[in-house]
Amino acid sequence: MAIIFDDSRSINDYLKKPDSHPESFVSMCKRQAAGLKLISDEMEKERKEQEELHELQEKHFERKKKLLFDNLDLIMRHRDEILATPRYANIDAHYAIKGGGLYVGPLHTSRAFNVAGSIFRVGLRLATLLRIWETDQFKVECKCGGTAVIRSFTGSPLSGSSRATAYCPECKQEIRVKNRSFGQYFWFLQTSLSEDVETIAKSIIAKWTLAEAEYEKKVKKGNYKDPRPGAEFHGDGEYCDLETMINELKMKEFDFSTTSQHKRQNLT
Repeated sequence: MAIIFDDSRSINDYLKKPDSHPESFVSMCKRQAAGLKLISDEMEKERKEQEELHELQEKHFERKKKLLFDNLDLIMRHRDEILATPRYANIDAHYAIKGGGLYVGPLHTSRAFNVAGSIFRVGLRLATLLRIWETDQFKVECKCGGTAVIRSFTGSPLSGSSRATAYCPECKQEIRVKNRSFGQYFWFLQTSLSEDVETIAKSIIAKWTLAEAEYEKKVKKGNYKDPRPGAEFHGDGEYCDLETMINELKMKEFDFSTTSQHKRQNLT
């Protein structure tokens, strides 16, 4: 009899023991007599609402993914500018690449953290994604002469075999890629996300250290005793999303084209 593994789950999911604890018959009767449910109506409502939000979020990311690849030629032309501009470089782009395989399950390009009751999520940054696409493992020459980039892959860590799809920003065609190392896909991306997590963690520590210093300065002046240093804690400033960046880059190219056209007309 063949054993079939679901690629969407890792081997740990199959081996993991259930977290449920058996309830005795006496305890069940007492609980029911008290009108208590193991899963309350409020808990069930929260679960359903979270599922609806998740579905909406998935549609949201699919729209962003299409937008990114539809404008990938524009993004590649402005690669250096994006890398040099923090508000562009830090844009979440985890939805742009996906993968997974037997035994390891899906690749996670975004991680959620619960810190002191606050949930925050770290996704693969656009700058990180662009650097990944510069490596030989994640790019392939297209027949049109352009360079296609890997956007999905699957395979097995045991055999090392893989299949992938790449997208060419020049001719807008998808290319099938075979016989590349699965491990160099999977673990390289996992390491890249870990580095982004580390970057963000260090940034938070640095900003908190600065906030404490600013607070102490004001306390020494005798005019600032409350609130605590948290009032001096700030983020990176202006936030930018993919949609805004693409529009700004298009406007820059339009302005440059218009200016160049005017110069040519004046010369003639």
